[in-house]
Amino acid sequence: MRTIILLVFLVLFPAFVSAQPVITFDAETKDVGTVKAGDPVEHVFEVRNSGDKELVIERLVPS
Repeated sequence: MRTIILLVFLVLFPAFVSAQPVITFDAETKDVGTVKAGDPVEHVFEVRNSGDKELVIERLVPS
């Protein structure tokens, strides 16, 4: 019985491990140089899901 359970685990485990979302960025930081107080600064970061499962971004926090 233990052998059967082990075999089932070994067969199914790679399927669970391989199906993962993978987040990739075109760049992780952007140096905007010196900015005067009150001047708006804008930059777009390209975000991709390189994995094979749905990627869910639940919240973003600016630094």
